[in-house]
Amino acid sequence: MSVTVAPLAKAILSRVGKEIGGVAAKGTRKWVLGDPEKKALERALGRAFAEVERLYGRQLADFDINAGFWEHEGADELSKVLVAGLTPSAAKFAERAVDSLGPSRSDDERLDRILALRPPFKAMLTALEREVRTESALHALLERADAARTADAASSIVEAMGARASSEDDQVRYLGWLIDQHRYVRTAGVVRNTTVQLPLERVFVGLRARHDRHPGDRARLWFEQERQKAAALLEAGQLDHVGYEAVLDRLQTQYGRKFAVDVGSEFDQPVLVLDAVRDASQVLVLGDPGTGKTTLLRYLALRHARAVLKGESVQGRPARLPIYVRIGDYARQGYPRVGISDFLPDYLNRSECRLPGLANMLGQQLEAGRCLVLLDGLDEVASAELRREVVAAVVNFVAAHSRSGNRFVVTSRVAGYQAAPLPQPFTAMRLDDMDDDTISQFLQVYCRQVERAETPDKSQAAIIEAGARETAAIEQALRSNAGVRRLAANPLLLTALVLVHRASGRLPHRRVEAYVEVCTALGRTWRSAQGVADADLPDERILTRWLIELGAWMHQYRPEGAATRAELLEVLGPLWSAHQGSAWDPDALLTADPLDTEAGQGVLEFIEKADKHTGLLVERAPGRYGFAHLTFEEYYAGRALAFRGTATERVLALRGHLHDPRYEEPILLALGLIGTDYADQIDDVVAQAIYPGTVPSLYEDLLGRDFLFMLRVLADDTPVQTATIDHVITLAITERLAPDRSRCRFASYSQALEQHLAALTGTKAAGRYITAVDKRADLLTPETVGPWVTLAGIAAQLDVLLAATVAALVQVATDPGIDPSMRVQAGLVLAGRGELREPVITALLQLATDSNPDIDPYVRLQGASVLADAGELREPVITALLQLATDSNPDIDPYVRVEAGSALAGRGELSEPVITALLQLATDPFVEVEARSVLANGGELSEPVITALLQVATQPRHRPIRAVAGGISAG
Repeated sequence: MSVTVAPLAKAILSRVGKEIGGVAAKGTRKWVLGDPEKKALERALGRAFAEVERLYGRQLADFDINAGFWEHEGADELSKVLVAGLTPSAAKFAERAVDSLGPSRSDDERLDRILALRPPFKAMLTALEREVRTESALHALLERADAARTADAASSIVEAMGARASSEDDQVRYLGWLIDQHRYVRTAGVVRNTTVQLPLERVFVGLRARHDRHPGDRARLWFEQERQKAAALLEAGQLDHVGYEAVLDRLQTQYGRKFAVDVGSEFDQPVLVLDAVRDASQVLVLGDPGTGKTTLLRYLALRHARAVLKGESVQGRPARLPIYVRIGDYARQGYPRVGISDFLPDYLNRSECRLPGLANMLGQQLEAGRCLVLLDGLDEVASAELRREVVAAVVNFVAAHSRSGNRFVVTSRVAGYQAAPLPQPFTAMRLDDMDDDTISQFLQVYCRQVERAETPDKSQAAIIEAGARETAAIEQALRSNAGVRRLAANPLLLTALVLVHRASGRLPHRRVEAYVEVCTALGRTWRSAQGVADADLPDERILTRWLIELGAWMHQYRPEGAATRAELLEVLGPLWSAHQGSAWDPDALLTADPLDTEAGQGVLEFIEKADKHTGLLVERAPGRYGFAHLTFEEYYAGRALAFRGTATERVLALRGHLHDPRYEEPILLALGLIGTDYADQIDDVVAQAIYPGTVPSLYEDLLGRDFLFMLRVLADDTPVQTATIDHVITLAITERLAPDRSRCRFASYSQALEQHLAALTGTKAAGRYITAVDKRADLLTPETVGPWVTLAGIAAQLDVLLAATVAALVQVATDPGIDPSMRVQAGLVLAGRGELREPVITALLQLATDSNPDIDPYVRLQGASVLADAGELREPVITALLQLATDSNPDIDPYVRVEAGSALAGRGELSEPVITALLQLATDPFVEVEARSVLANGGELSEPVITALLQVATQPRHRPIRAVAGGISAG
């Protein structure tokens, strides 16, 4: 490090003169800085630089810090050594030096450089402060030598006691340590059997959560989930109202209490959890294992730490000093000896954050109300009694520091929370399962970052391309298989799917195979890849067998999803004894401490290994265990149905649980497993247990529940014989073509049948269905043409239409003797498959522009909409839509007029007459929301349109359109 001290000394004294000159101007004293002071400062600088060169020369050689920095930014910081009342900061010194080197490639690189330069600059400031005191010519300038020595002595005593006054440097070092702790997410790289580190800020996705009005009430949560399933069956026509009420009664009775069904409100809408944390001062985040609670807090700590260092805001609010604490650590290491405030410095010190001024810094920041306190894992306290005491300590800590403006985020698993809940005013949020948008965002970021970490030699373009390719493949697999999509419920499960995809280059099409591979990956492959010794993993010979037993028992007897250690001993004890080659002694359960018996210790060892080293079985609450997600419990319950007992017993078990909403998934998985392992038996099992069944379900001739479930079996791609598939498909088509003589006379059944047929996407049955529909194309009659067009529409959703089907649809669309609504529907099906050509376009043009009063205006609108969606919106269709939109005839449904306006708006044809008509419709209570929505999204906004949008934005009704209107009006 070569520095010319003469110009540097001159620059420093110039700045000192400015500082004390301001004081002199007020008449305090006149200072004259001449040659003696300059020469003395040069000598002090020379000795200080020599010492720094000796200690840090090699380290400083890595940084090309030029003379210009020392004479400008460096002189600013060094001058503070000579002026009483100013405190130089090594961290600020280092930060300015790094920024003088030019832009860093990333925030991480900038921080690493600052932390690397802080020690030599700290040494420089310390050495200079010492050396200037040895120069008598500078004593008059300093006028603080004695006071400084006294302060140093006092500081040394305080520091020896472990608590000296904090400085800006302490804060920077603390934030740097915090960033180092949280900047990476560790994950398994299964391609190379290595653990890779992914930048947390890049892989974090914004999870959604809902306000929880009954935080921690798993019984109510379970009740609501089951109620929603029953409501879906009611809507699909698979339950009538009497059956629906019976399901509710059974659910309520099962828990021995009555639940009022919550009425939906704005409060129930999902929100970004980051927004909830931003908007509330005290937030409780609840979620099951693997939902991302800890990752959320680590992300908040990282983001706020970086923002504080850079002087930036977070989500439009001032950044706060983050304090991250695991509550379980406080319960084990601090409580009841000290409160949380006094625990923090020791806790951070044990975590390698050793700063002499740490205690004072935390105290000052908390007192000033500038902190974001992140308390992770309220549920991780060993016992309910201790948890209540620790919660009391948390409440006391929050009460003591919330008044000054600090903010708090606490996380907890749902299970066990109610035993020691937090009081108001904590805002409780329950994390949602990941929706499609969140999954897509997660995959885009995660796959790219894993690719970068595992193949660092690839170019940036190649990494992006490979990540995008893997993302697209996984998304396609999730779209084409609803069963596999259920596995992507939270970050843990989605990560497992990525892990499987990277291992094999694909996701299994049949979801039962996906479950097998994911459970294998989580149970063993993942942890082996992370270097966990085989001795620490659960015994592979017993893992699956024991989890099958546990899954079956919990699914039947513990719908809340958690069981105590004693209950697990009761279930797994016989298996442990059999594994040991001894007989199970039930009396072991009657001893004073069953868990202290040999069997109890053996079961506990298995549970602890499964909890620690797999993502399958987890401690949902202290002392209570369950599967990490309901999908895993359903999978192992399905394995029990598939493989336990004799063939006859398996059929009876499957039949006995048929139409129980909780057993739909286990039954489908069981059939998939049987089809995989016992392909020669699956058709007989399905015929006896599902359809036609040895004895049909009650009212099968009216409700068709067995038959509809059989279609679900086909949608799961269960490997039944082609003849079985064809038989079921033929029955479904026959029923739909003859509604007057079948169960399709009931609208709810007909709708359910269509939904189940549309769910065949990507299966063997889909191809057989398309072929069966095609064979009926030449056999149409006036009575069957309408239902057949509907069936052809379903075929178009599944895959490419066959030639006879396309020809028949063209014939229907162009035949003036057929009902116009059927003609439009045929055109819509053709357009959806890219088959909209002449003469169908001409036929639809004629329908859309036909002024015959006998033609329903809605049919004309549909015809025009088909053409518009296919890019065929041209004259005279535009004129016809304009006439529909502006026709004030009261006989025309106002909804038709609004939709005509919408079709025009979508193609940029929203003219003044149409806007005027829509403004009139915006006052019609039946279509006001739709009309205003078209106006809001239709292009330029005139003064009347803005007025109408402002009007709706200030009304308390129609929350979604209020949001659209308010946003557009603001814009």
